[in-house]
Amino acid sequence: MNKFPKILTLLAAASVCFCSCSDKDAESLQTFHLDNVVVQNELSTRIESNFNRLNSDIYQPPVVYEDKDWPGDFVGRTILGLTLDSEALHCDSDLLETLIKDLPSYFNAKGYLGPDYTPAINEQQLSGHGWLLRGLCEYSKKTGDKAVLETVRQIAHNLFVPGLGTYCTYPIAQDQRTTEGGEASGSIASSDEQWILSTDIGCIFIGMAGLIDAYEMVPDKEIKATVDELIARFLEVDLTGIKAQTHATLSALRGLIKYAAITGDETLVAESVKRWDIYVNEGMACCYGNLNWFGRPDSWTEPCAIVDSYIVAFDLWKLTKNPAYRDMAELIATNAIGHAQRVNGGFGCDSCPSDEDPFLKVIIPEATWCCTMRGAEGLSRIAESSWAVEGKSLYVPFYRPGALCAGDIEVEEVTEYPADGHVSFKFLKNERGIYTLVLPELPWAENMTVTVNGGSVEAAAAGGLVSIDRKFAEGDVVEVSFDMPLRSDKWMGSKDRWYKGPVQLGYKSETAMEEFDPSLLTPVRHMMEIMDHDHVQVLF
Repeated sequence: MNKFPKILTLLAAASVCFCSCSDKDAESLQTFHLDNVVVQNELSTRIESNFNRLNSDIYQPPVVYEDKDWPGDFVGRTILGLTLDSEALHCDSDLLETLIKDLPSYFNAKGYLGPDYTPAINEQQLSGHGWLLRGLCEYSKKTGDKAVLETVRQIAHNLFVPGLGTYCTYPIAQDQRTTEGGEASGSIASSDEQWILSTDIGCIFIGMAGLIDAYEMVPDKEIKATVDELIARFLEVDLTGIKAQTHATLSALRGLIKYAAITGDETLVAESVKRWDIYVNEGMACCYGNLNWFGRPDSWTEPCAIVDSYIVAFDLWKLTKNPAYRDMAELIATNAIGHAQRVNGGFGCDSCPSDEDPFLKVIIPEATWCCTMRGAEGLSRIAESSWAVEGKSLYVPFYRPGALCAGDIEVEEVTEYPADGHVSFKFLKNERGIYTLVLPELPWAENMTVTVNGGSVEAAAAGGLVSIDRKFAEGDVVEVSFDMPLRSDKWMGSKDRWYKGPVQLGYKSETAMEEFDPSLLTPVRHMMEIMDHDHVQVLF
């Protein structure tokens, strides 16, 4: 089916957009701002569905401000989600404007949400305000509203900075934390005159990640000193020994990578890589979701963590161009994020399948208080990561239908991937002078061929990438074809797990499925319509 007319309409409407990359980033790999990206088909449907969910009754004031256990969390995630969804859809949100306008009326005398616990530090309050800081920063980037940044500065200085000198004592020893128990929404596990601690072990570092966003937007030495102390403490944490919450860990890694870009401290990238490897080996479930805590496979997945895992994997690929990170990002998006979204656009928690209990089950139909809002960021970041540029090279990290419209470069992409292995690109404008189109060399694809305007071309393959060198002109059409045979592996277990392309289909059982012919399996594009079922017996 020809999708070009709709894309052309969207491109015309968005033709005033320009790439967000600055001159100083011209020679480094940079994604394009969401203003420049048009999404279609499944991803567009998912974002629209999530946006509609975030505009439903449960996200309206005053309820969204009144989170007693996690002050700042509910409204912060909602602001962040609405901002990113509306950017991805190129639309406005009346609710978002209302939340921003009404927010100060709910602040305490010190200019933030919840009680003043001084001299104690409540890590759930800092974690919640981490989301509020991120939401406000993203809103300011979207709208150019500088007044919002004064609120960011106020929260940073009145809630976070006063803890400077104390964060180095944040309890990280095993005998200082309750490493069993805890629900999907964390609660206070212990408190004393100095610390009010959560069952979501390490959630203070979610606050740290938000503070890093604040420092990017309102840099000053006191905020930086606070961030530095929190980072130093995080790097001392034995993640598996303390059974840290994987979401808190991944949020921290996302923050560390951003802080490395802000400060130029490349050692933080190396530290992030070390902890990412720990997460993949000891905190990731075999369906590419997460264990809620390290060392607790009997827990559940949390889309908030899954979203952060996608962001971290993609950011590490941008920095290193190691194809393993790109491939993992696609597997996370295709399987874990895809499965976690529900029929109403929200996001919920699933089981962590194992050899003993291999079926993926719905544990929480929807985590309205956190995951539905973070799902917005996951979907929006998937959209944002569809295109990237480095010098005169245009990168397509993932095959996704839609278009790039960045003022001086416009390209449309048509594909049904991962249902089939055919992708078409048409250059509508190339005033930027792109000389190289860089495509992924997928580890699950075979017999890849590339044509330009119907003729075969030489494509250089290296490092998981395929490069086509040509000064692309208006009207040039690049077509890519490849096969995706059924394949299996034993990743994270002893059973054969079957895949079609990046889509994890199921496993070959020794009992019930013994006579089943895996060659009969067809690619399962995300079955949102069956997410209310207790068991999904096709997907693993």
